[in-house]
Amino acid sequence: MSLNYYDMVRSKDKNFDVRLAMVKKARTEGIRKTAREFGASRNTVRLWLRRFEAGGPSALREKSRAPKSCPHKTSPYGERRIIESRHQAPCFGPRRLKDLFGLKPSVSAIARVLRQYGLTRQRRKKYKKKNDLRQIKALYKVGERFQMDTKPLKDIPAYWAFMKALGLPEHQYTIRDVKSGALFIDYAGSLSTTYAYLSFRRVAKHLERFGARLNGTILSTDNGGEFGGTERRERTYGFHAEAEALGVRHRFLPPRTPNAHGDVESSHAAIEAEFFDLESYRSRQDFWEKIRTYQLWWNYARPNYSKGGRTPAEIWEEEGGDPRCLLLPPTDLDELSRQTLIDPRVGQDVPVDTESWDEIFFKSKIIMIEFQLIQTWSRKA
Repeated sequence: MSLNYYDMVRSKDKNFDVRLAMVKKARTEGIRKTAREFGASRNTVRLWLRRFEAGGPSALREKSRAPKSCPHKTSPYGERRIIESRHQAPCFGPRRLKDLFGLKPSVSAIARVLRQYGLTRQRRKKYKKKNDLRQIKALYKVGERFQMDTKPLKDIPAYWAFMKALGLPEHQYTIRDVKSGALFIDYAGSLSTTYAYLSFRRVAKHLERFGARLNGTILSTDNGGEFGGTERRERTYGFHAEAEALGVRHRFLPPRTPNAHGDVESSHAAIEAEFFDLESYRSRQDFWEKIRTYQLWWNYARPNYSKGGRTPAEIWEEEGGDPRCLLLPPTDLDELSRQTLIDPRVGQDVPVDTESWDEIFFKSKIIMIEFQLIQTWSRKA
């Protein structure tokens, strides 16, 4: 053959190239020699030579072998019925359309018509689902929806040694605003309903001081025992009851729906990579100073690229809220629980709603740090 290796490898249509080379050689050296060199019959060479002379190079390409008529093909009327039924029930597949609309074509024929007219439902990719969810979340208002979860810290290798040596907290209680991505985090040595309620109540009362209205606010949690998710009947006390008493609508996530808590779960992944895997600590006080700094950086300086590169404080301010409410620093829930009166009827479930909370909060040393940060933010604005 007169085709070399390079031409055959780079060819997009090898059959066309072979036929074209055959025709060129037959026109210059004759049919008999060409047939012998290409290993083909003389009739085959004549066939392609006649086609080339009649239609040019395009006549050497493959032609469709499909039959010109198909007696059992779905009729135009049948196709119209399939299309009309699909428009009436776009959620139905071929089999359900055939059964409920009494269509005569087979299930495979109905599926073919749906594909032919672009009426099939494409499975959405994961990134498209996330983008769709972001558009929905963008319609929320700040403080309208919160997600709360806990994060065990004992399984973080870079933090474990410091935790054991310095007696650092073993669990993180996380609350995140869905609209702005604002983060509120607290820490404790164990998981309990008391700590979960103390953490949420502390954030709720703090936001109310800055004019936030929690009536109708939705708080979603998983079905963990610290949130009352393992209880078989609704009680008049516990995390769920006390959260509802604050005017908040507490919702449990349906089973096996981890994506529904994507905001708070993504913050857990970020804080582990950006804080716990990088930092080292000299003492418990050093840990608290660094985690408070990290939360301030998250709320005021860390751009969220899934929200247009804006920080939670900028989004909160754009929505008409007071961004100074994001200055609430993390706290030690173990120490806070010792300062809060506990109802003896409740045991270790939830603390009593006492007026001493405001006194405890405003007597803390953190108020001076907050005041300085507020002044800094006001000058920036």
